Amino acid sequence: MGEPMRFDAETEAGMARATARPGADTGARAPRVVAIDLLRGLAVMGMVMVAYAGGWDQRFTFLTHAPWRGFAIADMIFPAFLFCAGAALPYALRRRAGQGRAALVGHVLRRSAILVALGVFLNLLPGFDVAHVRLPGILQRIGLCYAIAGTGCAVAGLRVTGLVAAIVVLLAGYGALLLAWDAPGCGRACFDSAHALPAVVDRAVFGVTHLWPWGRTGDVVTYDPEGLVSTLGALVNVLLGVVASVLLQRSHRRATLTALAIAGAACLLGGLLLDPVVPVVKKLWTPSFALLSGGFTLLALLALMRLVPPGREAPAWTRPVLAFGTNATLAFVGITLIDTVMQLPLGGAGSAHDRLAALLARAIPEPRVASAAYSALLLLVLGAGLWQLYKRRIVVRI
Repeated sequence: MGEPMRFDAETEAGMARATARPGADTGARAPRVVAIDLLRGLAVMGMVMVAYAGGWDQRFTFLTHAPWRGFAIADMIFPAFLFCAGAALPYALRRRAGQGRAALVGHVLRRSAILVALGVFLNLLPGFDVAHVRLPGILQRIGLCYAIAGTGCAVAGLRVTGLVAAIVVLLAGYGALLLAWDAPGCGRACFDSAHALPAVVDRAVFGVTHLWPWGRTGDVVTYDPEGLVSTLGALVNVLLGVVASVLLQRSHRRATLTALAIAGAACLLGGLLLDPVVPVVKKLWTPSFALLSGGFTLLALLALMRLVPPGREAPAWTRPVLAFGTNATLAFVGITLIDTVMQLPLGGAGSAHDRLAALLARAIPEPRVASAAYSALLLLVLGAGLWQLYKRRIVVRI
């Protein structure tokens, strides 16, 4: 992680102040989009509530992912992270516009490498079992997407037409790969957890021992939800964030917001309509899922912009959320470390997680509420630390 930085330096995405026209050094600056930090903060908070349960068999439906095909509200969390990573790119490139393309690409690749390395390091905890470490992961996917999208934007620029063309090519190309794949034992257009093209490639590249241990078909590990091929779909969400960011840098007028709302609704509808041909499967990040989740995220951002318009001071009620949103990477690292400690065995009495979950289960009769209460306690502990940084106007950046 990098050194602490104050808010008076331009921070990521929503905390940055955009230029009135991307790439122009006019000195005129557009109001910052606080809603992007709010969106990122809500995504972090949602991730904690979904991924760190007291009891995995006792959870509210809205806190669970779709088992395979289809989607749930919990499935919209990671796409929001990727969208926000894309929204940060124009600001990061703008800050370094005078350094030249080589320096821009170098910055993007260095940051991406740190994210990937940090993700693998966290996966090694607590035992540092290199022979069985999961190589893909959330930070790894963000880092890879950031490397590809950032390098492309640094080299080709931030033209909206070019970005939209790249999105179309990714959707069509990835969809064509999935439909053309003739899976042994399954046939063409196979989208199951064992025979789909992304699953087959990941097993061949990483080996089963380095995949997500819960990515199973029956009792056998077969896939990883953050694998290589499915990154093609995830890139769509990143580029949608870039497009939205570029357009919002130019203008916050009604016409721009209306155009983005139409685009968001069209993506959402397009994903649903595509489902019969290319199923909505988050764990493969199919083109239909990329469109659906990208449209959902874009509409969520616009809804937050209605609550907190650009240029206005963030209301008091938003500040706890902003504490998570302005230090999102640190929050991810923090909750991973907290969970690692909670899962450590305590002699013959189980782990701290088991003890706390059992205590809450005895105190709260409804099992689903008890499980969510465990998640909420972790959220409060993490939030207490992030709030101290937020009050001191400190952002830890990579």
